Amino acid sequence: MEANMVEHMTYLARRIPGATVKDEPGLLLVDSGIPSNTFNVVCRARLRPQDADARISAAIGHFREKGFPFAWWVGPGAMPEDLETRLTAQGLANAEAEQGMAADLSRLPALTVPAGLDLRRVSTERELADVARVLAANWDPPDPGVMDFYARTARVALAPDSPVRFYVGYLDGVAVAASECFLAHGVAGLYSVATVKAARRRGIGTALTLAPLLDAREAGYRTATLQASADGQPVYARLGFEPCGAFREYQ
Repeated sequence: MEANMVEHMTYLARRIPGATVKDEPGLLLVDSGIPSNTFNVVCRARLRPQDADARISAAIGHFREKGFPFAWWVGPGAMPEDLETRLTAQGLANAEAEQGMAADLSRLPALTVPAGLDLRRVSTERELADVARVLAANWDPPDPGVMDFYARTARVALAPDSPVRFYVGYLDGVAVAASECFLAHGVAGLYSVATVKAARRRGIGTALTLAPLLDAREAGYRTATLQASADGQPVYARLGFEPCGAFREYQ
């Protein structure tokens, strides 16, 4: 799960101008070139206690020097064991906790598409821009960095050999929901499931969750993984997902 998440964070950034990926022993830093903590991340910490503080300081300094927000993700394999205490000591705060979850794709329920929903796997830059608009609406006001990132990465993301698959749902021609599936390390990682407020509680989010997972099963994948918020956990549990590891975000 963590390997899929880490590669998901780096795949597009490695392939676009203006982004920097520092893949060093014990630490991975992704600078998208955009001032957005959605795409600027530090993760996969496997640091030695004797030099952990210096390397934490250097990673934080990279973004502070540029004035960019970023997120430090702490996964199940993070080292040293007191990493979170060290992050706090250097001025970061726990911003979010998410539960890792996994599901056997052979046991998924059937997909029911709500009436009026036009659900598509994204194949054009226009559809990807619609995905970006749905995701950007998670912030108030909408985050322009999300629109910028997907505009920059569209060609790579939509390439025939890309492991990234986006999905979008329309009501009356307006994009109201989106999701993403990343196929890597033998699992289908589900990310960025979002529905605009006006279209919630109609089964649309469930449809946007199941569609990519059923496609992944058709492609031969057996396991799906995701990171769920406290509100999302019971929703995913009803689809067959079970807890398997915790993730925490520091900013």
